[in-house]
Amino acid sequence: MPHDLQKRESYPPFFQAVLTPHRSLSRRGMNIVLWCTGSIAGFYSLLLVLMGLWPAPILLAMPVLFLWLAFRHNFATAETYEEVSVSPLEVRLKQVTYKGEVQEYVLNPFHMKLHIEKDDDIGVTRILIRSEQLFLVIGAFLNPDDRTSFATAFSQAVHSAKNRGLDLV
Repeated sequence: MPHDLQKRESYPPFFQAVLTPHRSLSRRGMNIVLWCTGSIAGFYSLLLVLMGLWPAPILLAMPVLFLWLAFRHNFATAETYEEVSVSPLEVRLKQVTYKGEVQEYVLNPFHMKLHIEKDDDIGVTRILIRSEQLFLVIGAFLNPDDRTSFATAFSQAVHSAKNRGLDLV
C-alpha cells in the first residue's frame, strides 16, 4: 500500500478548477438598493401616517424586510464553491456548501462516465458524473456560458486522464 501512495504522489494534477457562483451585485450595491427602498418606504410611510393611515409603515416595511432577507440569503449562498482536479490516476471533487459542509470524492477516471446535458438554445444545462452507484452534479450554480466552457475543459481533462496524460505531451 505505501508503494501505491508514492506512485499517486508522482502524478500531480494537470487540470485544476475552483468553481464559484457569480454574483452581479456587490455588498455596496446591495446597501444602496436597501437604502433607496427603505428611504422610499419611509417617505411614503410618513406621508400616509400624516393622513391617518397608521398601519401603513408596517405594510411598507415588510417588502424592505423581505428584500433584506433575500439579499442576506443570496450572499450566504455565494460562499458555496467546488474544487475539481484531474490527474492521470484520479479525479478529485470537493464540494463546500455555504453552511460549511464539505464532501470530498476521489474517483478513478477509468470507472467514471461524464454526462453533459445540452440544450440548443441555452448550452450545457447539467454536468453529471456517474461512478458505480454514485451520481454527482458539478457546477449546478454556474451560469450557462461558464458551465459550457467548464464542461469542455473538464471533458478534455477526463479524456486526457483516461489516456494517462499522453495527449498532453
